[in-house]
This record gives sequence, C-alpha cells and structure tokens, in this order.
Amino acid sequence: MTSIITRRHALGGLAATTLAAPHVARAQTPTTWTVYTYVPAATLAPARVMAEIIQRVATETKGQLVLKYHLGGALTIKGTDITQALADNVIQIGDDGFHQGNIPIAGILRLPMLITSIAEFEKALAVMKPYVDKAYDKKGCSVLATYYFPAQIAWSSKKLTSLAEFKGQKIRASSAEQIEFLKRFGASGLTVNGSDVPSALDRGVVDGVLTANAGGGKIWKDLLKYNYEIGINYFEANLAVNKEAFGKLPGEHRDILRKAIVDLAPRMTTLLAAEEGEEKAKRKAEGMVQTTASPADYKEGAAKMVDYWDIWAKRFGTETVEALGKVRAAVGR
Repeated sequence: MTSIITRRHALGGLAATTLAAPHVARAQTPTTWTVYTYVPAATLAPARVMAEIIQRVATETKGQLVLKYHLGGALTIKGTDITQALADNVIQIGDDGFHQGNIPIAGILRLPMLITSIAEFEKALAVMKPYVDKAYDKKGCSVLATYYFPAQIAWSSKKLTSLAEFKGQKIRASSAEQIEFLKRFGASGLTVNGSDVPSALDRGVVDGVLTANAGGGKIWKDLLKYNYEIGINYFEANLAVNKEAFGKLPGEHRDILRKAIVDLAPRMTTLLAAEEGEEKAKRKAEGMVQTTASPADYKEGAAKMVDYWDIWAKRFGTETVEALGKVRAAVGR
C-alpha cells in the first residue's frame, strides 16, 4: 500500500510540476520585438524619443516586452522597404518615413508647394489619417502615431540661393514628388538612403539634399555650404506595428505599448520644431550661406507645380483624387 501511495504522490507531484513548469517559463521569458527606423543617427529627435518609449515599455511590462531598436542602415532593409518588412513581420515596429512606394496615397502630404505651413499640415494630416490607416491595414499593419519634421528646404555644396540655381545640380530627394519639383527647375533628383548620404556628398554623387535643419541639416552640415530656405513640403513618418504580432501580445502589454507610443510620439514633432531654429542659428554662426525664399519664390514654385498635383492624383485612382480634393479644400489651395 505504501508503495502505491508513494507512487501516486510521485506521479501527482510530477504532473503538478509538468503543468506548472510551462506556466513559469512563459512568465519569465520576455517577448522580443525588432524596431527599425529610417533615421540614420541616434542624435536625431525621433531616435532619442524612441529610446524613451523603449525604456517606458520595458519598465511598465517589467521587462516582459523587449524592443530592440536599430537605426537606419543597421539592418539589411532599405528605408523604402520598411513598410513591407513590417507587413512580412520581419520587424514588428517600423518608424516608416519612406513609405510612399507602398502607401502611395500618403504622397498627398508631400506634394511640393501644396502645404506651406504647420497649420496647413495639421489640417491635411487630419484629412489624410483615415486614408493612410486604411492603406496600412490592407498590408496587415496598424499606424499608432505620426510625427513630422519641419519643412524640407534645399541645401547644396554648390551655390544655391534661388530657384534658378537648382539648374544642373544633383539633389538627394526623399520622394518621387520632390524629384518632379527638382526636374521642373532643371535639377536631377536622386534617392539615397540616409545612411549613404555622407559618402554620396563626399564623392559628388549628389551636390545637395532636401531636408530640414533639424534633420539632415544637423548631421550632414560639414558637407554643405548653401542653404536655400524654401519650404517644399513636410516629411512625416508613421510609427506602425505588425497587426498579427500586436494581436498576440497580452492585452496589458498591447495597451502599454500603444499608450507609450501615442503619448511620446508628439514629442518627436515638438523637439524637431524646437531644434529647427536652434540648428539654423548654429549653421549661420558656422558660416553657412543662408538665403530665405521670397513670397515671389513661393508663388513661382506653386505655379510650376499646381498642374502636377492633379496629374499625380489621377495616377492612383479615384480615392486619391478624392483625398487630394479634401486636402486642397482644407488648406485653401
């Protein structure tokens, strides 16, 4: 009898151990996600704020959701492929700035000379949100937040103080729309990953770039001599997650991650806006030749591009034409 009882107790203890062990393992094994950005430098505001998001998530999930952050160029994923890498669950969070090849309708927000102030951009962003969310959703992704840089302006290692001086220059652009703008003023527009821009400037592959003071103007300044301040367009980026991976997280962790991104992402925009003026003053002190575009320059720029807005939208179908019409109405243009 004793041996039977002992055996039963042993089996019962083994069963209890077998049932409990997986539970304990699950509780102690953190979920690790890959986060990838197009941002090439840790000194830029989006990278600094992302570090805060990562720390907050780690703290609030007690280390059970680990976000591994990789700067642009650190993985073998081009900036233009972040949306697809996210859709394929190669990465679980994408800081997606070069999304237009995969989310064409979002290009409305970057049509040159269409949106010329922060107030206008905020109105346009509100109009575009449901369209952009829908496009990401079709790819199995969800946008949790959007932030944006100050207006993209022109920089060059060669003289660039007017629209006429774009002619003959090779300028790094971040979209096909910017390339069209450059083409209409006689320049060649090229797409170059952010991590490759320094070598492209150094080797003369490009003469200049379109970027903000708080963006490339901050990290590529030593390779540039002229800054022509004409606000061509704004550059927004979407912080998005893979829907399937997001859905598999424990509900509490989903809420923590969503809230951390929603709460902190606006700081990216705020910090970038504050840095714009600070960096502009630094460039002036360092001897950068800065030229502010006149109202006549803006008028000439818009006149060159106005027909392109409609031509561009028609290429992508009725939904894009509809969205453009709403944006133009919202900004009065």
